[in-house]
Amino acid sequence: MSHFITQTPTDDFLATLVDYYFYVDISVDALDFEQEYIIPFPRITFGYFFDHPFLATNHDLNQSQTVSMVISRISSHKITVQPQSNQIKIIGAHVRPYTLAHLTQKSIADLPWLIDTEELFGDTAKRFRQKIDQCTDPEQMFDAVEKVFLDTLLTRDLSTITQAVDLIEQHAGDIKLTEVAQQLNVSERTLRNQFSANVGCTPKGYLQLVKLKKSVYDMRFSDHSLTDITYDSHYFDQAHFVNSVKRITGKSPKKLREELPSFRFLQF
Repeated sequence: MSHFITQTPTDDFLATLVDYYFYVDISVDALDFEQEYIIPFPRITFGYFFDHPFLATNHDLNQSQTVSMVISRISSHKITVQPQSNQIKIIGAHVRPYTLAHLTQKSIADLPWLIDTEELFGDTAKRFRQKIDQCTDPEQMFDAVEKVFLDTLLTRDLSTITQAVDLIEQHAGDIKLTEVAQQLNVSERTLRNQFSANVGCTPKGYLQLVKLKKSVYDMRFSDHSLTDITYDSHYFDQAHFVNSVKRITGKSPKKLREELPSFRFLQF
């Protein structure tokens, strides 16, 4: 069996919310792995770590938490994760930025950078943990993840934020927020409020993360020069590219690219 397995949702509506489910089961020694830097990323990640918790550290807030079942909010904070045992075993999902707003009425901006799943969802999360622990293979686990999503979904009209995110991603971040607001026939204030409540960041912040995601993907999977990536990712010039990447990640594009070949079990 592969050490890293992914699966897309089978439910049509969930397929609009969930990029993919993932399962990882491998020893730390096999990866020569100590800790991983989480590149700021325009997706929400859910993860259950079984009996092999991780230490998650937010270096901007100088906070560390040992986690076993959490949801990470979209942010540009500098975060590292480190296994606390010699085994990495995770069932999880990468979901679109407004998916959490389909699961709770709470403002996403008011939630912490790491969301305790049991604290947010109570008995639903506890029953999910019990169900997952009884599964014998990844396919059963993916079915259990899909079921808990479907059972928890709320009926909400999130069409404005959904369309705004789609527009930004269709343009790979190369679109002005005034144009997004105009195309959706809403005010920029409404756009800001929608992002705060349903994504947890500003529309400008989200746009920057989308541009970063494209450039990081190209660094990882293409042999294009950083100069080419600068313009392919719609930065004004290389100085703007370097400054933007370093402001968000704390690393220069060159340094970031050097570190990307390492195993990345949470992203890309």
